[in-house]
Amino acid sequence: MDSAVTDESLASRTIEGDRAAFDLLVGRWRDRIVNLAWLLTGDRHAAEDVGQEVFLRFYRRPDAYDPQRPFAAWICTVARNLCHDRHRRESTRTRYQTVAATERRFGPNPLPQPAAEAQLSEGEAALRDAIAALPEKFRDAYVLCSVRGLTYDEASKICGCPAKTVSTRLARARKRLVERMREWL
Repeated sequence: MDSAVTDESLASRTIEGDRAAFDLLVGRWRDRIVNLAWLLTGDRHAAEDVGQEVFLRFYRRPDAYDPQRPFAAWICTVARNLCHDRHRRESTRTRYQTVAATERRFGPNPLPQPAAEAQLSEGEAALRDAIAALPEKFRDAYVLCSVRGLTYDEASKICGCPAKTVSTRLARARKRLVERMREWL
């Protein structure tokens, strides 16, 4: 299949039963969804589970996607909601912080090399811990806008709130991070 085919077109074809279109969407989005989930949960294994669940849900009910909406916003919203559901189910902000503090992993490289792991600075670890300690709504805004590079409008569609709210949450997240990271600045 041509890489110029849009995600929306592939999703429409998936709704019509085209398994090859589904496979191509999974190939395009798997790493991005797992990385997003990893940033939101702080747990690589949970992120992989979330990634698998996102595509399993789409496979079982492709008609849940509205082809008139941007596919990226839809799939990121599904992933975000699954992360939040998982977090609520486990009811463990403490567990999240413990995993983030002990594993000291954060970012798009799912399998860090031993040399890279050894070079992880204390400042990077402190930043990851500070991000993990943010309230959920602030962490979402920070990860989506500052880490993933989404616009306020794109993040607002995923978070289900106005762009101005995303902007406010991002500003508050940054303020808390600066306060927590003051010794590193």
